[in-house]
Amino acid sequence: MTDYDVLICGLGPVGQLLALLLGDQGVRTLAIDREHEPYALPRAAVIDDEVLRIFQAIGLDAAVLADAQLAPSASIVTSDGRAVEFIRLDVGRLGHPPLVSINQPAMERTMLAALERRATVELRRGLTLESLDRRADHVDAYVRPSDGGRTEQISARFLVGCDGAGSAVRTRLQVPFEGRTAPQRWIVVDALVDRPLRRVPYPYFVGRAARPMVTSPMSPGRHRWEWMLHPGEDAAPHLEPAAIHRAVAEWLDGERAEIERAVTYTFHTRVASPWRRGRVLLAGDAAHLMPPFAGQGFSSGARDAANLAWKLAAVLGGAHERLLDTYEQERRPHVAGMQRLAGLIGGFVQSTTPRRVAARDGFLKAIDGTPVQRMLAENIKPLPTYGAGAFAERPARRPWRRTVGSLFPQTARLDDRLGSGWAAVAVDEGAAAPLRAHGLRVVDPGPDEAWLRRHGLTWALLRPDRFVFACGGGLDVAAGCARWMKVAGAAS
Repeated sequence: MTDYDVLICGLGPVGQLLALLLGDQGVRTLAIDREHEPYALPRAAVIDDEVLRIFQAIGLDAAVLADAQLAPSASIVTSDGRAVEFIRLDVGRLGHPPLVSINQPAMERTMLAALERRATVELRRGLTLESLDRRADHVDAYVRPSDGGRTEQISARFLVGCDGAGSAVRTRLQVPFEGRTAPQRWIVVDALVDRPLRRVPYPYFVGRAARPMVTSPMSPGRHRWEWMLHPGEDAAPHLEPAAIHRAVAEWLDGERAEIERAVTYTFHTRVASPWRRGRVLLAGDAAHLMPPFAGQGFSSGARDAANLAWKLAAVLGGAHERLLDTYEQERRPHVAGMQRLAGLIGGFVQSTTPRRVAARDGFLKAIDGTPVQRMLAENIKPLPTYGAGAFAERPARRPWRRTVGSLFPQTARLDDRLGSGWAAVAVDEGAAAPLRAHGLRVVDPGPDEAWLRRHGLTWALLRPDRFVFACGGGLDVAAGCARWMKVAGAAS
């Protein structure tokens, strides 16, 4: 008998979210962290509509939004001061604002308060992972108090490392962490402001050749500035209070800014390989590191948690363990796409040579105000689809042609009616009846019927993370359900 079903090492936001998702499925979970208290300063700056939909699934989207600020657009500012939108986002097809500025400590307080209400989840702080033994049917973790004391053994059927870039779990597994470190370092300054800055209504990526920078509203009452250091440049002079105040002063128009912190960051683009060894898995920064320019660091980890939680619950309930192999199969290509997007934006912003600056500014000015700009601004983020994984059939090769493998749209809070777990949508009783006969919750998709009609479908079988597992016309239901039973096993 193991002590827990799942042991989570790392109680940052990804570990917290994974614990919440597992707790809602009744999984006996212990989450530990080496620190005695949550990190008190902001790190992650934004989340997106996919993450808000995950928060909706655990009943926290409204609470998270209460401490957040909507960012309807973002612009790259050319070297001569012209702001050209490269992101234009309104409420999208997932039912939530696609770009939201957050204060990470406030978001974590919301999640930690919710975890106190999950009866099957236990949190323990001040424990350091010393070693782990992988067994055929469980994992033994050996931990000790971070400030000294006796080693303790904890047994769990699965262990997930959510313990960040310096992951002790990844180190114990001897998993390579491949990729690169950017030659540039950045100064990051967080400030408390008495009101929103008039000159910075939304994020600006300022492409100055001499010193690229970013200025962005955070959650209400906060603002962030970042500026690039050139390779080999000493950071110390830029961290002097007088230098910081000079750097931010040009963006103030009567507002007051109280500096909360100023630090130097080095950006990494790395991916662990593999993300799973037996009953031990990696998620979030332990599995991949993201350049910051697309704001996808925590969001990518949140997608990991949503993908992994239902699969762990399914395997614990009797599904075949090979279901866990689809976790990396699905998530790794999406992470790579986000890394490429962040690198593309970063390359635009960090241009410093005259030739590159001129080429970038020329391109931006040429498309400004054109249909090309609108198309790019509204579709810059890769589609939330998977090209292979736990589906009834292999998804179409082209993302824009996918039905199976795509994230089903949501308007009018469709997920609230779908409930948790596997569910289905259907537009006629001929499809709904056999789906119900298989024990599935079936709802009318309402406005999202348009997605089905556009693809010539009458029903869709949705995974717990709301990706389309199977779909078709009425006569296809039996085949889709048969494949579902095979994949989900007793957990269905």
